[in-house]
Amino acid sequence: MALLMLVPAGYIGVQMVQVLRTNYQTQTAVAYSMSDVVRCDGMLAMDETVIPYEGAGVLGYQVNNGERVSAGTQVARLFADEASAQNRTLSEKLTEELSVLEKSQAGAAADVEALMNQNQQGIYSALDLLESGNYTGLSDARASIQLAQNKMQLTMGVVSDFSARIADLTARRDAADAASVYTPITAPAAGYFVSAQDSEKQMYTPEALAAMSPAELKDALAQPSQTNDANVAGKLILDYRWRYYGLVTQKQAEKFVEGTRVEISFPNVSAESVPATVVNVTVDEENGTAKVELICDYINETVVTLEHEKADITFATYEGIRIDRQALHIVEGQNCVFVKYGNLVYQKNITILFENEDYILVPSKTTTGENEVKLFDEIVVRGTDLYDGKIL
Repeated sequence: MALLMLVPAGYIGVQMVQVLRTNYQTQTAVAYSMSDVVRCDGMLAMDETVIPYEGAGVLGYQVNNGERVSAGTQVARLFADEASAQNRTLSEKLTEELSVLEKSQAGAAADVEALMNQNQQGIYSALDLLESGNYTGLSDARASIQLAQNKMQLTMGVVSDFSARIADLTARRDAADAASVYTPITAPAAGYFVSAQDSEKQMYTPEALAAMSPAELKDALAQPSQTNDANVAGKLILDYRWRYYGLVTQKQAEKFVEGTRVEISFPNVSAESVPATVVNVTVDEENGTAKVELICDYINETVVTLEHEKADITFATYEGIRIDRQALHIVEGQNCVFVKYGNLVYQKNITILFENEDYILVPSKTTTGENEVKLFDEIVVRGTDLYDGKIL
């Protein structure tokens, strides 16, 4: 009897072991975009000149990074001390308030509902800017709100005019102007401005970078960045055209074909990418490295601040359905995956559009026998003894 009872118990035990060992894991197929990207270290080459000044004090900038200026343009002020700089800031703030009040006085009678809408739109704009982290237009939004509120006060008879307020602000502004002592600093040439506090001293000239071998570029990239000399307010990038010299592996260099259009971005400082063209590739077979040269005709407030920087160079971006690479199988020479429907598994062939170490991308459009995965299919990424029609 004991032996007879062991037979069904043993059978049940074997079945339980098989169930427990059958550890299947699935992942939903989703729409995704993947890029063919090479990340490398390198240097930007730009024609530039410094903006020197004499004396000591506190610098206050009048133009933004990346802004185009002409020779003789006042780009900064050298204040005698911190108090002078603070008075200049106060003067500019009071001038803005005066401008809003003067506009409020002019043609004050207006439709209250329209003014309320203007006030509301200004608030929405300010909130959007605060949420995005881009505060460039915040002062304009504030001025719009204040102007609408001032006109509502006049229209509704809350105040008769702003003459007393204007007189007070004017007196305060004139006093701040008188206490603000500074020396103007002008651009010695035409170019794109960048402040000294946002840029570093140029380590290598464009000519020196162009002449470097891959090994020399590697050594140059290992050197620490340099600080600007004393009494330098900033620099001017003299041309909108610049070059990037990147160090890549010999294998990566195969992607870089002269004349190829790419996108280049600097992920450590900005998500924005700009178009560039591959113009030269120098391979060092002995060390397994290569120096790639890209040229770009697009300059902005981020690019002007850079010299030694890591870059993402994008050759193409693909749209499709993303699948975990662990799900890939090759059956009779055909790339495929296994898809779970209920408690059944089916084999589906795929056409690989793009792949990296972690994922593969297949076209969204299905083709019978060639590319059969659809959005939201449950792809088996882990499992044993998979075959078409298997019961889980």
